[in-house]
Amino acid sequence: MEKTTRRNLLRAAAVGGVTATGLGSVLGAGRGVAALGAAEQKPGKGDEHAHDNRLNSGKRAHVVVSFGQWEVDLNDSRGPVDRGLPGPPPAPNRNVHKHLPFEAEVDAGGAVSFMISGLHQVLIYANRDLDDVQLAAVPATDLPPVAPFPGLVSYATDRVYRGPDPRTLFYMTPGPGGTLSPNLVLDRIESVNFFEPGRYLVVCGVRPHFDEGMHGYVNVKA
Repeated sequence: MEKTTRRNLLRAAAVGGVTATGLGSVLGAGRGVAALGAAEQKPGKGDEHAHDNRLNSGKRAHVVVSFGQWEVDLNDSRGPVDRGLPGPPPAPNRNVHKHLPFEAEVDAGGAVSFMISGLHQVLIYANRDLDDVQLAAVPATDLPPVAPFPGLVSYATDRVYRGPDPRTLFYMTPGPGGTLSPNLVLDRIESVNFFEPGRYLVVCGVRPHFDEGMHGYVNVKA
């Protein structure tokens, strides 16, 4: 039997109508001859997900969730929130702790972009409700407080995604005399791709926000 080599594979591909470029991309994936039929197979587990090229289109291919917002309250005696002023960030109670929309829908293989404003951490649990996660996530298992910031919920059962520790995200801005001063990152975007259909609970991992029930749901449709 003729030995299977890269040259023989390319020759067979040419006979079968497969381009050398297309075959080369498969061979370059590092999965050997068994990967030749991968384009016709449903994506499996592991790193195949990172290169899932199924087309997603329509309004449920990508949705945006606002995770925390800065308030506009005409009746607040402290006046408007002005984040353009130098100095510390606005008081924590000028931030609204909401997952908007509360119920988000996305197709399997689609993405949710969490637009985060404020000191928040995105934690996502598969097929769980807030009450049972709050009951199980006791403070004794938290990541400890880092003054002046509170602790973070570290409950891992059924957790499928945890965002970065928001207490450690800083950027540097010029100060007097050209010195650099650290400023806490209070606005960022985390985009999460959901492969499997199901109902996912999204909570804030910052302990006081978690205790007050800052949460929402992502419903992933087949």
